[in-house]
Amino acid sequence: MPQPAQPEPEPPQPGGETPPIHRLLELIKSEPDPASALAHLELLVSTWPAYTPPQPLLFHLLRRLATSAPARLPRLLGLLPSLRHRPRFSEPAALVVLSAFSRALMPDAALAAFRRLPAFLGCNPGVRSHNALLDALVRARRFSDADAFFTSLSHGAFGRRIAPNLQTYNIILRSLCGRGDLDRALMLFDSLRRRGVAPDRVTYSTLMSGLVKHSRLDMALYLLDEMPTYEVQPDAVCYNAVLRGCFGNGEFEKAMRVWEQLVRDPGASPNQSTYNAMLDGLCKLGRFKEAGEVWERMIANNHQVGMITYGILIHGLCRSRDVDGAARVYSEMIKTGLVPDVAIYNSLIKGFCQAGRVGEAWKFWDSTSVSGIRNVITYNIMLKGLFDGGMVDEARELWELLEKDTSSSPDMVSFGTVIHGLCEKGFANKALQILVEAQTSGKKLDAFSYSSMISGLCKDGRLDDAVKLYEKISMDGCKLNPHIYNALIKGFCQASKFSDAVRIYSEMANNGCSPTVITYNTLIDGLCKAEKYQDASSFTKEMLEKGCKLDVNTYASLIRGLCRDKKVDAAIALWNQILDKGLQADVMMHNILIHGLCSAGKVDEASRLLSEMKEKNNCRPNLVTYNTLMDGFYEMGCFDKAASLWTAILENGLVPDIISYNTRIKGLCSCHRTPEGVQLLDEVLAQGIVPTAITWNILVRAVIKYGPIQI
Repeated sequence: MPQPAQPEPEPPQPGGETPPIHRLLELIKSEPDPASALAHLELLVSTWPAYTPPQPLLFHLLRRLATSAPARLPRLLGLLPSLRHRPRFSEPAALVVLSAFSRALMPDAALAAFRRLPAFLGCNPGVRSHNALLDALVRARRFSDADAFFTSLSHGAFGRRIAPNLQTYNIILRSLCGRGDLDRALMLFDSLRRRGVAPDRVTYSTLMSGLVKHSRLDMALYLLDEMPTYEVQPDAVCYNAVLRGCFGNGEFEKAMRVWEQLVRDPGASPNQSTYNAMLDGLCKLGRFKEAGEVWERMIANNHQVGMITYGILIHGLCRSRDVDGAARVYSEMIKTGLVPDVAIYNSLIKGFCQAGRVGEAWKFWDSTSVSGIRNVITYNIMLKGLFDGGMVDEARELWELLEKDTSSSPDMVSFGTVIHGLCEKGFANKALQILVEAQTSGKKLDAFSYSSMISGLCKDGRLDDAVKLYEKISMDGCKLNPHIYNALIKGFCQASKFSDAVRIYSEMANNGCSPTVITYNTLIDGLCKAEKYQDASSFTKEMLEKGCKLDVNTYASLIRGLCRDKKVDAAIALWNQILDKGLQADVMMHNILIHGLCSAGKVDEASRLLSEMKEKNNCRPNLVTYNTLMDGFYEMGCFDKAASLWTAILENGLVPDIISYNTRIKGLCSCHRTPEGVQLLDEVLAQGIVPTAITWNILVRAVIKYGPIQI
């Protein structure tokens, strides 16, 4: 009977304070920090070079480093060849090392270890080791290296010829899908059975994920249906990949077909990722009835609803403006004991702000203060909500709080939000102060901040300051984009400084910044309002030559200009061109043409346009429409038709404004019905509407023309 191996005798202890071998071995085994354990091993080997630590201990440390400190693995690997009795590990040890480098995206370390596996671990790489290295290259997106290594397998470039197995092909398939080479991926897939390799669930799910990611949904659906034919049972991962593709393409019916196929499949069942994909997709498509049914099924099947699932439903409801529904889901979530994360609070705050319910949004803001989880995005959402709600003082207080917050600091969005909000509400001085402070402290501002500031200064009548800011940011090397140029061009146009506007337009083009549709619309609209129709026409022609399509705003400006220039027939021709192109003329465009027709005395044509508006679902006549046409009928002496429009205003639930009353009073006075006009004035006063100078002027002229009023 062979005698059991005797432990190697401990060498005599050297002098100094180095712990004995058994103590170092205990330290290596019990040390919670693998990096420190490695240091103890290095001390042991350097102190007692004739001593070889037990192989199980080395493998234990190898696995610990692979799990939590893969960057230190090369140190351990480099140490192993220096041991007196070099350990001989089996291939699983090589897989531990190579897989760790793969997960850590360290392909060069994986390649170096692979090449020296016999020296480091005393084992030769088999197909699994080759696959592990291939995986490391693919994970790091070193696709050309992965291709070269795959090709080398059959040529024995690394000393041994290796026959690829299914895992090898699955990794290559993932590589091809990852780089979007779907044609090669499909060719490889089709060749597998000819090579005697049967695809498995991983093969199918990998390929289907790649297909849906690159908008080849129908092929992914085909593969899903094909799987049972080859006796490959789809699992939740396969179904989830196709479901996400269906929802990503907005294919509700196809998604529901896949869902029904899954719930009827005896070999598969929805997992939490499936439910999350379904809820997210249905909410984004606004299919909340179906989302509710999926939710109920999930609860009935005892799936644990976590933060992600609640968050999906809350985000979806907020996006659809059902903030009350989102708040109810939030309350249910709180009852379960889950603590909402910052993303959920941000969704709720944004949802209530967009619904104009800033006070309720503020309650959720307070909750983030209690839980201490707010971030700069939370501040940005709340700032925008306060400005949109006209709560400027509260927004300024919140800005000061953000500046003092040690856990958050303003970012580009923060500066853009507060500068835009202040400028919109008439606080250009404060906005400029914040902008200057940001520049002085080296904060990076984006084009939105600068364009908002320029717009605010122009709106405030401070065109010179806007120009100075424009020149400063140009000199500072800030890349000017169309928003900045457009803001200054608009300011010059509003100030009727068209030569300066055109100069900025020229600078824009010279600096390599292409004018946008907004640029042209701003110039064309300004020139038309200034009755510079020839110049407006030139810019329209240039706009078309540069490939910019005229939109409804361009046509609206041109039609308004033609009407003011008494070229109503040309305006009608342009209108017909709009309709021929299939563009949807909005209420404003209809009103512009109706005004032009009335001014030219073509009230019957204007009335026909009103009738056309009523027939359209998305172009309901507004008060301006009725006021304009009513004035046109009165001017033409069509008193009955004008009176019918007054009745239509009231019957359609519109509330007459002072322009409506002035038009009606003027019409009554013009047909010798001044007493009725005066009675209408009493109605104006009774409703709290303040008469304008035009109102009194109409009545005074009526008295002068027709004599004293007899009531």
